[in-house]
Amino acid sequence: MLEDNTIRTFRGGEISYEDFLLKVMKLNDEGLDVYIGTDSQVVKDRISIVTSICLYKRGIPKNQIFYVKKKLKKKRHPTLRSRMLLEAHSSLEAALELDPAVDGTLTVHLDIGTDIRKSKSAKLSKELRIIFEAQGFGCELKPNSWASSCVADRYTKS
Repeated sequence: MLEDNTIRTFRGGEISYEDFLLKVMKLNDEGLDVYIGTDSQVVKDRISIVTSICLYKRGIPKNQIFYVKKKLKKKRHPTLRSRMLLEAHSSLEAALELDPAVDGTLTVHLDIGTDIRKSKSAKLSKELRIIFEAQGFGCELKPNSWASSCVADRYTKS
């Protein structure tokens, strides 16, 4: 997934897949944890989908953000459920691809609420959380899923 797409830095510059992997491994060796999140936004007849890869550790000034952005036809994913599954699949692909390079915490953030009364996507929360935890990854949902609901969300709109 990552190798076949353009990987961008926080400021939008391109980075090669090889340099990206080296940077992830270096920062992970320095104690930064890896967080992956995906968000999508419907814009007219297209879906803008962004997967963010965030290397972060509180108190360490070397935090880094990378992202991959794709545009798909809306008719391929016409329902909210379909889009949520697409987001989860994109995050899972990235997590599985990065897992061999990461020696430490790898957590996936899902842009899914937990309160059924407030969130249309909440009914998927248990199902999707199980998928990631079964693969050995940490999994966070809203309001703790900043890699998807804040970082990836920012790039879906730009």
